[in-house]
Amino acid sequence: MSLYEDALAAFRSGATSEAASIAEDLVRTSRASEDVSGEIDGLCMLARVALRQGDLKRVAMLAGEGRGLALRKKEPRLERMPLHLEAVAARMQGDFGTARQLYKESIDLNRQLGEERMVAAEHRNVAYVELHDGNGAKARELFSSSASLARACGYDALEPYLLLDSAVLAFDKGDAARAGQLLEETRERFAAAGQIPDPDDAAEAEWLRKRLDEVAPDS
Repeated sequence: MSLYEDALAAFRSGATSEAASIAEDLVRTSRASEDVSGEIDGLCMLARVALRQGDLKRVAMLAGEGRGLALRKKEPRLERMPLHLEAVAARMQGDFGTARQLYKESIDLNRQLGEERMVAAEHRNVAYVELHDGNGAKARELFSSSASLARACGYDALEPYLLLDSAVLAFDKGDAARAGQLLEETRERFAAAGQIPDPDDAAEAEWLRKRLDEVAPDS
């Protein structure tokens, strides 16, 4: 595997320090060889690590640096992940207007590049923006379109995340019991794959867990 693939595998398994170390090596070697693509990959992985650590300002800084490199290189494909991470940073900071705009740019870019899987993923991400910004109907529409797009393009890796979305939707409809069941199924699905959710999705799962605790009957 490449250094980036090694870093991603470590990150997805929860080995965050190992992912950071590999990413730092990737940035260093890529700069030495003037490999802009590799440098952007390394910066984005470091941004993911910062996101998991809750350092949202660093996420925005690293993603912005990567996007700047992509724009100077005039390679739209290299812009995809930095743009996504800029949107995530804005969303996690509660800057829903900026997050909404950046996710729209990401959807448009990925659609232009034929990256339908990323289009599906970004639909569900912006759905959470709408949900937390009080636009429940729009959120439900986006969750539905995300699931349809993912299944149409065979994006099986998104299934555990779609299960989380279903749990959130069940809670939104007032079915706390079903939401709790689906949330547990989500946890089990990730555990079976030897993975943990991406940080933004882990935050959504924790948000739902807290809401479920608030409505749980006293024992």
